[in-house]
Amino acid sequence: MQCKTMSAIIKADTMYYRRKILLALIEVFGGSLQSTDCEKLLFNFCQQTGKNHYDFFPHKFGPFSNMSYYDKRILVSSGLLKHVDDFQLSTKHSYLKELTQTDKAALLRFKSNIGNLRGDALVKKTYREFPQYTLRSKIADKHFTAEELKQRQFAFTPDTKPAVFSIGYEGLTIDAFLNKLIVNGITTVVDVRNNPQSMKYGFSKKSFKQYIENAGMRYIHIPELGIPSPMRKGLGESVSHKALFKAYENKLLPKQETEIKQLIDLTNKNERIALVCFEADHHFCHRHTLIEHLQEHKSFKRAVIHL
Repeated sequence: MQCKTMSAIIKADTMYYRRKILLALIEVFGGSLQSTDCEKLLFNFCQQTGKNHYDFFPHKFGPFSNMSYYDKRILVSSGLLKHVDDFQLSTKHSYLKELTQTDKAALLRFKSNIGNLRGDALVKKTYREFPQYTLRSKIADKHFTAEELKQRQFAFTPDTKPAVFSIGYEGLTIDAFLNKLIVNGITTVVDVRNNPQSMKYGFSKKSFKQYIENAGMRYIHIPELGIPSPMRKGLGESVSHKALFKAYENKLLPKQETEIKQLIDLTNKNERIALVCFEADHHFCHRHTLIEHLQEHKSFKRAVIHL
C-alpha cells in the first residue's frame, strides 16, 4: 500500500495541470462528487474563470467533456481516484495547494458562491446561463418553458444550408473540435487522412469515429484521398509543402476518380460535410488541394468554408 501511495504522489508531481484542477475541484467539494455534479461544476468553473482547463460541447445532457472522463480513467489507474462511478478521491494529498495562487483563489471563490447547489438545481442553473450548450439535450424541456425553448432554438440553432467545410484538429482537444463541428451544423465528417493515427487523444480512427458518432454525426474515412507517409517524408526539410501538394495533385488525385466521385456524391446529399485532417491552416494541408480539385468538377456545386 505504501509503494502504491508513493507511486501516486510521484505521478502527481508530473501530471497535467488540468488533472490537478479536476482533483482540486473534487477536494474543495468534500472529496466526492456524483458524476453529473462533477461535470457541471467543472464546466461552470471553467466558464466563470474564462480558462479552458477542459473544453466542452453540447451533448444529450448538456455540456460534456470527453477529456474529463479520460482523465478520470487515468487518475483511477494511478490510484488517485477510486474505481467507482462517481468522482471520489482515494488520497489525502492536497491538489488545491498545487494550483497557482490565482486558480486556487478562483476555485475557493467558486465553491463559496455555488455552495451546496447540486442535482437538478445545478443542471437548471447551467442550462439557463449557457443555453448554447443545451441544443442537443434530451432533458431541456425540464428546465425551459415552451416559449424559452423557441427562443433558444432561434438564437443558437446552427445553419443547415448544405456546404463543404475544411477543418484541422491541430491545437484542439477532442471536445473543442466536436464543439466547433456542432456550432457549424456539421452532419458528416469525412476523414481524409491516409493513416488516421494520432498522438493527440481522441483523434485516432477508432476513438475518433466513436466520438464523432456519439456526438450525433456520421463518420466516413476515405484513406485514398490522403497523402501516404512515404510522400511526406522529409517535409519541411528536403521536401516543401508546395512540391508535395503538386505531386499530390498531379500524381495521386488523377488515380482516385472513384473516391472523388464518392465525395462529390456526398456533397450533393444536402448535408454539411467537413473534410478533416491535422493541420490547422488549410494552406499547409493537402485538403486545400483536394478542394481545389473538387471545384474543377462541374458536378461539385457547394460553397466551401475553411474553419
